Amino acid sequence: MIKRTKVVYLMIIHLIASILTLIYFNGTGDAGDSVLHYLFAHYAPSHPALFFDHWAKPLFVLIASPFAQLGFIGVKIMNVLLVQFTLYFTYRTSEELHIKRPEFSQLLLIFAPLYFILTFSGLTEPLFAFLLILSAFLYIKGYRFWSLLIISFLPFVRSEGLFFLGIFGFLEVYHGRLKNLVWLGIGTVFYSLAGFFAHGDLLWTLTKIPYGKLSSTYGSGTALHFVEQLLYVTGIPFYILFWVGSLKLTIDTLQKRFAFNLWILLIGSVFSFIIAHSIFWYYGIFNSMGLKRVLICILPFAAIIATYGFNFLVDSLSKRALWVGRSLAILFILYVVIFPFTSNPAAINFKKDLSLHTDQINAKKVANYIQGEIPHHRIITGFPYFCGLLNYDCFDPKQKQTIDQEHIDHASKGDLIIWDDWFAVVEHGISLESLENNPKLEEVFRSELDDQSGKPSFIVVFQIGGEN
Repeated sequence: MIKRTKVVYLMIIHLIASILTLIYFNGTGDAGDSVLHYLFAHYAPSHPALFFDHWAKPLFVLIASPFAQLGFIGVKIMNVLLVQFTLYFTYRTSEELHIKRPEFSQLLLIFAPLYFILTFSGLTEPLFAFLLILSAFLYIKGYRFWSLLIISFLPFVRSEGLFFLGIFGFLEVYHGRLKNLVWLGIGTVFYSLAGFFAHGDLLWTLTKIPYGKLSSTYGSGTALHFVEQLLYVTGIPFYILFWVGSLKLTIDTLQKRFAFNLWILLIGSVFSFIIAHSIFWYYGIFNSMGLKRVLICILPFAAIIATYGFNFLVDSLSKRALWVGRSLAILFILYVVIFPFTSNPAAINFKKDLSLHTDQINAKKVANYIQGEIPHHRIITGFPYFCGLLNYDCFDPKQKQTIDQEHIDHASKGDLIIWDDWFAVVEHGISLESLENNPKLEEVFRSELDDQSGKPSFIVVFQIGGEN
């Protein structure tokens, strides 16, 4: 009863903090994918084919769409609710695994800096993390059909769901339940059939995977990139306990004090996820960007592992002297709670992380100019935030086109080309020089804005043939 009371208190604390953040901060997580996922969900009822867009992730669009009709605040509210459910099922999963102090896993999640920041976004990671921990809970409880059914739909929330088809498939093979493997195909069969009318291809769930190429436009990085970046997702105390817990769980499994299948579920899931993303980033394949936010997907598992490490340290010292163990427990709890508010680079910078980014503030300045000075025309841009600012349906080609050479060449008189120094250049390969040297284009406005670190956001607006 006391444990359940702690659980309720922790969830209330998170809910109050989330409500205050919704009221006082206007950030969107990032200015690219977060906004674009929201736009897909918002406009899906008007363009039903968006419910079957592989990049947007069909199950995410389906679940997020009702919330997105409220505006961007709607998907933030959805993610707050998802995190609440994730906190509860992380606790319940720890409890079912007979891990002591299961409520500590909740505490770790609540005060994991990046998890809190990206709760207030339109990104897919919070939904993925919830469905993964829910499926793990159901699996441990013995509700295998429902667990595997959820896992079968995970690739339609994020492509990493394919990893977990493998993990849970291995567990079923390990237990000799080969017939159950069929259940892992339900999600793919469902969406293959449901999306046939949008794509005209029964195999679209395989042929249209957006990351299925052995290259990346974002470059590559070091092999230990994600091991290092995990620190910036969890914060220092969580990070330390995670590695202690990983080592202790592995030792206990080898000594048969912890079940091998559960070791696979926890350690196998987390480390296969990190290793796979490390390989993708190191070799620059599958369009990997090396984004640390993907680690949020397995954060509930990492919190359970870290709780195991916390118990080991506290119990080991308590055997020597009870007051020492209790003191360590109190110190770690305080460190977990205080860390997000410190000046550490892995902590939360509330003004920067939860407010609009510099490029979004600059975009608002440009949008205000367009609305005040230029008659309504179609826009050609790669910056999704402009669709919301100008209230354009970004999936209606009469209102918005993607900034690429083909659309620039076939633009009509009066069309606005909005060039920026990230999306236009990195995502679509359009340089400012190429537009400045285009005789069809007339520059009508440019805006430059520096962020706190001095990094500029640069946006230039061109018009085809001047005003009508």
